[in-house]
Amino acid sequence: MRSVALGAAALVVSGLLGACSGSDEDESAPKLRGEITFGVLAPLSGDMAERGQDLVDGAQLAAAELNDQGGVLGRQVRVVVEDGGCTAATGEQGATGLAAKKVVGMVGGLCEDAAVAAAKAVAASGTPFLVSSAPADRLIEAGVPSAFPMEATVYQEALAAVHWMGYRSTQQVAVLDDGSAAAQRLSGLVTDRIKADGLPVSRQSTDSPDLAKLAGTVTASKADFVYWTGAAEPGGRLVSALRHAGYTGHFMASSESDSPEFLKAAGGAAEDAFLTTAAGPKLLPTAADWAARFKDRYRRDPGRDAMQAYDALRALAQAVRQAGDTAPSKVVDNIPRLEDFTTFTGVLRFAADHSLTYDNYVIAQVRGGTFTLASKLRTD
Repeated sequence: MRSVALGAAALVVSGLLGACSGSDEDESAPKLRGEITFGVLAPLSGDMAERGQDLVDGAQLAAAELNDQGGVLGRQVRVVVEDGGCTAATGEQGATGLAAKKVVGMVGGLCEDAAVAAAKAVAASGTPFLVSSAPADRLIEAGVPSAFPMEATVYQEALAAVHWMGYRSTQQVAVLDDGSAAAQRLSGLVTDRIKADGLPVSRQSTDSPDLAKLAGTVTASKADFVYWTGAAEPGGRLVSALRHAGYTGHFMASSESDSPEFLKAAGGAAEDAFLTTAAGPKLLPTAADWAARFKDRYRRDPGRDAMQAYDALRALAQAVRQAGDTAPSKVVDNIPRLEDFTTFTGVLRFAADHSLTYDNYVIAQVRGGTFTLASKLRTD
């Protein structure tokens, strides 16, 4: 009788073990064992290495906090890093290296050429790629189904600028650029949008060092809002020349002027000037607690790349949770429909072309010789 009892007990134990291991046999069920590995692509050598390390640290912090909260689908999160460099060749090589490590998805991408090449390199495998820092336009033009840029487009910067002009009750606008291709593209988009809104606008491209003459022309035109889309240092000298010429209206520069060179070149003349720029931790009160946690861990303040990578890795993890699976196609399907997911700028949504539905541009203003937040623009 004892042997029968033991046999029955063995059958019960065997049944329990079979029930516990059922997820291994059911391919449709989430696989809860082991780790979930995410890849990070960033330049780790050369001129962009400091920003690349900032990006990596932001992703690592997100992974650590996810693990503190129990991981994803009951599994711990692991991050592997590849040097994506800043060229198409290094971007492709880095992405291929991450794909070979069977990552569930990738975040990162700082330099445009490298990010586009990386997205194309993993397109066939469908590996989800949340591109945290590289400019969005060429990525969107590439049309890679598994790539989602977390930066806004040039057109969205133009819309942000024109929106702010309207908010300031502008009557006449002068749009100026330095003749570079990027500056001319933005100035053209802004000018077209202003015309569509029915406001008087003049547009001028100049690479002339005679900014005093240009300032005189702008002042004589009676413009009450000047928007500069060129480089930072001449932008600073331009606002100084405008003030010296007696210009009393609003001055705003594009994201190209989001640098100390603008403030240094402008001197005191930059006070109260506006800037269209992508949001960073220094401008966002909502990021203050996170920035303190980052500094406690890494003994330095985080940059924009860290913040973007942190949000990108969390978003990728949320897509995995919603999918209940790590299959690339299922994760990619869930990225455009993240549920109740917010970044430091607000709700994260992607449009049909994978551009941001709600962009991350804000309006900064120079106060006391530094950039401060004037408006998030977004209503959410």
